Amino acid sequence: MEKPGRKGLALSPAGSEKFGFRHLLRRMHRGQSALKTANIWHITSGAEFPVHIWKHPRINIELRKVILKDYKTIELDPQDINVFYVNTQIKDWNEIKDDFLKRFELHPFVALIIIVSPDAEEIFPKLSPKGKSEVLENPVQPRTLRIILDRVIQTEFFKLIANEIGNSCLANVGFFEGVFELANKEYQDAHKANAALHAILEFEAKIKKNNEDINKAIERVNELKNQELLTLHERLKVSEIIDNLKTMELKHALELRKATERALEYSSIEEIEMNRILEAQTKLFAYTEQEIRELVEENKRLRKELGLPEHT
Repeated sequence: MEKPGRKGLALSPAGSEKFGFRHLLRRMHRGQSALKTANIWHITSGAEFPVHIWKHPRINIELRKVILKDYKTIELDPQDINVFYVNTQIKDWNEIKDDFLKRFELHPFVALIIIVSPDAEEIFPKLSPKGKSEVLENPVQPRTLRIILDRVIQTEFFKLIANEIGNSCLANVGFFEGVFELANKEYQDAHKANAALHAILEFEAKIKKNNEDINKAIERVNELKNQELLTLHERLKVSEIIDNLKTMELKHALELRKATERALEYSSIEEIEMNRILEAQTKLFAYTEQEIRELVEENKRLRKELGLPEHT
């Protein structure tokens, strides 16, 4: 079935009407009416699968959850499409890696092994470039994972159908070759799509790294702003203290001025009083001297009248 935005592939000059996807699928349906099964083996220590299982008109997609330590119990049906989704961490992966890859990395019934881990950068370099393994960083983007799974399942579906048609239609050599050419082109398209997805994942990783750098820069700016506000607050506090000291100093100066004025007023009053006292004393002395002279004269007069001799 053709997908939106995708051109049908033709295998002969007769055009896509004879050898297009729809024509091939109609012939496949007449020869193979049963649904194919695609098993997504979710091998994990307890994490949830990040994508909702979707429906396909010709493929029965099933999610099979397996505990990480029980991976040895997995049995594969050669008639099914099998994709492994391993959600793990570096410690657990190192414990099962050798045996797991020995069992499944080159297994003919395994289409793809997707390893999802927060330690993707450590896991990826240790995988064989010839194996059928892809490593994604956890948390994985559901949309990206859905695209990868859909591509792989559809590619394997066409390969299975092509094999079945080839086994049942050996007499029709031309059609047999056409189907395999179509499957090969679909496989090449899938590889190109995987390369594009790798580029998308690398771009997303760069965006994530840039976002982290931006967040760090924002945090640093906020720290500097907080320090600047703290310094400004301290400056304001010091300025407030200085203003208080200046106010107190001015208040003391005013009080000192008032005290000085009062002292000067008191000194003036005291000086006036002293002058008055001196004037009174002068008047008193003058009055006493006059009185004494009069008394002496009166005494002389009386002695003279009494016939008493005068004192010398």
